[in-house]
Amino acid sequence: MKKSIFTTALLITSLLMVGCNNLKAENSDTSNSVQADNSEVVSVNKDKIDNSSSINDKEDSNTTEKAPVKNVSTNLKAGEGQPKFATIREIVQGDLKCYVTLIDEQDKEQTIGASFEICAQEKEFINKKVKLSYDILNFNDCESNEPCGKTKKESAIVKMEVVDGSKSGKSSGDTRTLSNGEWTIKLSNYDSWDGVNNTGNVKYYGCDSKGKCIELTGGKVSCRNGKCVTGWKNGNYVYALENAITEDGNDSQGSTLIVRQGNKVILRAEGLKQV
Repeated sequence: MKKSIFTTALLITSLLMVGCNNLKAENSDTSNSVQADNSEVVSVNKDKIDNSSSINDKEDSNTTEKAPVKNVSTNLKAGEGQPKFATIREIVQGDLKCYVTLIDEQDKEQTIGASFEICAQEKEFINKKVKLSYDILNFNDCESNEPCGKTKKESAIVKMEVVDGSKSGKSSGDTRTLSNGEWTIKLSNYDSWDGVNNTGNVKYYGCDSKGKCIELTGGKVSCRNGKCVTGWKNGNYVYALENAITEDGNDSQGSTLIVRQGNKVILRAEGLKQV
């Protein structure tokens, strides 16, 4: 009897030990397997990985990218408000453009931008009366001649032509003779005028058809508003010889001699052409 009771107790103890071992194994398997909600990837520390921030950053980088700067066209007109005739004082080549300093027909000094080709012809124009041509050019809008990707449009000088008749119709040489059949005028010493208005020492020797002549000195030259005027004073009389400025120096209308006594015009001789 005692033997059967001992055997039964031993059997029960064995069964309990097997049951505990199976329960421990099941708990161990459960701890090693983590089920993620909604099939999301779970990190080792059980925090969810949020991919939305990286996507938004990519979208922001695409939307905030700046478009390249474009030049805005303007309604500039070539030569508008700029002198058509002038005396050239200085031509200097800068980093961004050529700079021309000139005296306009109103005796005002100003500096105007020009193409680099103008600077290459500097010696041809210094102290010369010229006709100016303009165009709209693109210039670098930078702090130096190094390209920076920015440009600006500007009306600039692209051509200069020496006006042969700028010195009151002076042609080759320093002396010329004009006549209209009634009046004959001999002019000399035009080289005394250096292009600045109201300067010079031009000589005048004029005779009428009856052989009456007069000689004057100290003639001053001024060029403005498309014409040049050389003037002399003789007491209460003022002699003025006018001629239009033309590209080739040939005025088909000829020069005009006007003589005033005080404020009264006492002589007007037109059609004086070179002989």
